[in-house]
Amino acid sequence: MLPRLHLRSSLSPVFSLALLGAVTALGADAPRPWPPDQFLPVTLERIATLPATEQPAWKAYVIESAARARRLSGDRDLVDRSLQKPSEGPPIPSHYSQGVRLGQPAEYYASEPARVIADRVVSWQVPTGGWVKTGDYSRAREPKDDLHDAWSFGTFDNDSTIYELRYLALVLQAAGPEETERTRAWRDCFMRGLDFVLAAQYPNGGFPQVYPLVGWYHDAITLNDDAMEHIIELLRDIDARKSEFAFVPSALAAEAGRRVERGIQCVLAMQIRNAAGQLSVWGQQNDALTMKPCAARNFEPISECSLESAHLLRFLMTVPNPSPEIVTAVEAGVKWIDRMALHDVAVDRNDTKGTGLVARPGAPLLWARFYEIGTGKPIFGDRDRTIHYLFGELSNERRKGYGWYGNGGTSAIEAYKTWRQ
Repeated sequence: MLPRLHLRSSLSPVFSLALLGAVTALGADAPRPWPPDQFLPVTLERIATLPATEQPAWKAYVIESAARARRLSGDRDLVDRSLQKPSEGPPIPSHYSQGVRLGQPAEYYASEPARVIADRVVSWQVPTGGWVKTGDYSRAREPKDDLHDAWSFGTFDNDSTIYELRYLALVLQAAGPEETERTRAWRDCFMRGLDFVLAAQYPNGGFPQVYPLVGWYHDAITLNDDAMEHIIELLRDIDARKSEFAFVPSALAAEAGRRVERGIQCVLAMQIRNAAGQLSVWGQQNDALTMKPCAARNFEPISECSLESAHLLRFLMTVPNPSPEIVTAVEAGVKWIDRMALHDVAVDRNDTKGTGLVARPGAPLLWARFYEIGTGKPIFGDRDRTIHYLFGELSNERRKGYGWYGNGGTSAIEAYKTWRQ
């Protein structure tokens, strides 16, 4: 039996005005700008600084990435432009793989509307094997949809590529063993997509947000929105030969299993350690070469991140026969989640002066999204790359347009109560 953690959250929370006052005091520091070099792309120059034994695999990865980029565009200038920092502006709209529905009854995937969506999924696959995050499956892809930006290379952001692959597998399963031109197109599309996923994995087990590599924060190992977790879960299901993936050749399924192990080792390596060497949780994204936390969008600074960490902890708790390293990682992460929980407070997005919290006895446990590494202070980012300790200092657009607080940590605490048995 695992050691019993004394989780405060399992006790009846007692509201204290002193707690809210302490949080306000933590937020009294002046805003600060981002430090330099908050994200670094994967380049041959940086690879040359790695230990000699690690360099060949990374060089081969970058060469293959560039070759896939050339196949996508046939335009060297486009590839070169994509390696530059994108201009600032409104976020690229996302349809979250619009029209791809998972978790439906089996009869849905056998229906003609579902099969039409599968045809459209095939049409939206880019030559690299992945999918863009602006795919709209209410229609087939047309020439005018060829986007010339980083996202057109193929991405895992917002579950792009993962949803498409899972959907195709479900439609293929519903179609049965009969071979037709249509089912062959779906299967071939799936296999190209799986090849894309395997090719995208870094030598250290991580995954970029966009592949082929395009630079900027897109090269980071992305935990944000559970991107890497969902990739590993897909590969795990393929390795386990879940019924919808029965058509995947056994050798390829076994390779997916090996990639799962590599991915889990990467997750463990990225867990943050404090100055005393104690494990805490994870950042939203990590530098591909150093595996240390890095920044992403202008309002997403380097930090310890509660939401993605809670989800990663839940994922690690699903690993059968966990190794001592996984047990240690889970226990340390859950302790951190429990320690950072805010009791009896709720979010006030209209707060323009303070922490964005108001007293509410009996409210669900709450966490800030980001915590400053080393101090544990909640931090908040704005589009001008300023880091704030007071929620109320953010611009109105950022105060109301991002999930700065949430209840996600509760799921990790509840899962741990069962897992530790």
